[in-house]
Amino acid sequence: MAQEFEQTHKRPPYPMPPPLSFPETGLSAAATLDGVRERLSQDPYAVERNFGVSYVGPPHPITQQAAELAAGTFFTEWARDMNPGTHRLEKEAVRMMASLLGHPEAVGFITSGGTESNLSALRLARNLARKDSPEVIMPESAHYSFRVAAELMGLRLHEVPLDGAFRPRMDQVETLINERTIALVCSAPDGSLGQLDPVSEFAALAAQHGLYLHVDAAFGGFFLPFMRDLGYDVPPFDFSLPGVSSIMTDGHKLGLLPVATGFFLIRDEAMLQAIPTETTVIHNITATKPGDHAAAAWAVMQRLGRAGYRESARRILEVVDTIVAGIEGIEELRLVVKPLIPVVNFTSDVLDVEQVYRELRARGWGSTYGRLYDMPRIRFSIHPHRDLDHAHQLVAALADSVAAVRKRS
Repeated sequence: MAQEFEQTHKRPPYPMPPPLSFPETGLSAAATLDGVRERLSQDPYAVERNFGVSYVGPPHPITQQAAELAAGTFFTEWARDMNPGTHRLEKEAVRMMASLLGHPEAVGFITSGGTESNLSALRLARNLARKDSPEVIMPESAHYSFRVAAELMGLRLHEVPLDGAFRPRMDQVETLINERTIALVCSAPDGSLGQLDPVSEFAALAAQHGLYLHVDAAFGGFFLPFMRDLGYDVPPFDFSLPGVSSIMTDGHKLGLLPVATGFFLIRDEAMLQAIPTETTVIHNITATKPGDHAAAAWAVMQRLGRAGYRESARRILEVVDTIVAGIEGIEELRLVVKPLIPVVNFTSDVLDVEQVYRELRARGWGSTYGRLYDMPRIRFSIHPHRDLDHAHQLVAALADSVAAVRKRS
């Protein structure tokens, strides 16, 4: 959010362990793994009990098998003749995502995730526009990576406030467009509240004014198409809208891919001519990537297909409904907004929300706590690995936590 970069408070100390010498001789395998176990034991939550981060959960089992097959390989544009098979896995995975997201002819890359994809998008938009003092317009709910891009690339950001329903004020978007504007940005949906921006309205403005539109679908790209398959009313958000220039999504959120597997897709290959690549042919921010990421992405898509992803979406939406019903059944709690995707936010008008969070933590359940638009809230982000048993246990722990706080109030 906007306040992340305002630096209104003193930065907390950067956490580091004491100085540690590089080992002179190696340990045995057993001793080394014991050290790993000891450090991992300090993690406060079991994986199944951590609802704090969307990618806390194992990827699809086939990813490990695919990674073993791809061990020692890599993919990068400048060396595709060295590992042509790995390069093919990446590009076929990109084509499958392009088809899923409304434009089979789109081109693109597997990235390390949303931040790299979003930086790549604003770099491309800047280079295509070639304007002095370039400006970008986006909702204030957009991901922090766009602020990083602005800092690194000398862009001026205009952040549009949200209305009472947590939607960007579209009248202000159009008002802010001027001769220096190079791009519009919107989310499908945003990662904090999980609310879908009016992408079709952004796309119409982009087309009308000849602007680049980038859609951050980190959460939605691997989920909204399958919700639509299940009969949910999902508004257009992807390349099916002619005004969308690029879109990104993260496979490690709701796509059952390993962490650090993102996709950056561009509508028209000709747009890439704006990236100065010389002989290295690097169009995005990072270069060489391990082949297992391409192999895992390709393998999971082929293994599950649309039918498998639909079933994954159906199950996780059942988990969301169970958690939402549990929250609504606790008198002191209320939802901040009705969830669209597996992101649930709630607050309380009568209890100390931070204490509820701490009680949950004490019971071994992970969530995130913070203030959003000056409102204390707890956020659950639900990985596809979670099931109804996990949901019922979480709701019971939440009820116990609220009871403990109520007793002290």
